[in-house]
Amino acid sequence: MSRRITTLAAVLALGAFVPSLGGAQTVALVAAPGPAALKTAYHLVLTSTWPQDQTAGGCRNGGVETVEGTLTRAADGTYSGRLARRTELLFCGAHGKAAHGEAAQGGDEMGCALTLRGRGTVAMTGVVMGDEQSPSGRAMRATWTPDPAHQATVTGACAAAFKDALRAMYLTTPHAVEFPLTTAGQGARSEQLENYAWAVELN
Repeated sequence: MSRRITTLAAVLALGAFVPSLGGAQTVALVAAPGPAALKTAYHLVLTSTWPQDQTAGGCRNGGVETVEGTLTRAADGTYSGRLARRTELLFCGAHGKAAHGEAAQGGDEMGCALTLRGRGTVAMTGVVMGDEQSPSGRAMRATWTPDPAHQATVTGACAAAFKDALRAMYLTTPHAVEFPLTTAGQGARSEQLENYAWAVELN
């Protein structure tokens, strides 16, 4: 059931309780107020909420990534900025030939572990959308792509080709997330996003 009550429905509900004056009843239709003013800039912190799995041998899948910086509104209503990105990605599993034992196994797939550490800047753009679930009535869809100078190192016993492919994907893949917007004058707000593996802090 929708939580939104339309202006017409609200007026009809009000009219049912307005007493009749001399048999005549007049209901004034008042336009619903527009969305509250958004901030000219938002300080944004995105923190990953990736699953963290550990094998019996102590090998881990998971890690953490943060994206932090300020998005500033442009004349066309979009927001943009360059944000700092820091990553530690842990992988443990079977993927390609392990570097130590490749010959002994005759090229069979083997279990391996690796760690990717990344640090750099991303270019982010935010588009404002209507959202009746948001306190401000609007949300932002933010997309970001690593800058060419973004850096990453991959260490571990996995095959070199797999490590190179993972590093290339990390440095080039665009990302997107949607989150509710706060209004001008409102303080910091944080929440874990329902449909994305991210928590957001907005100020």
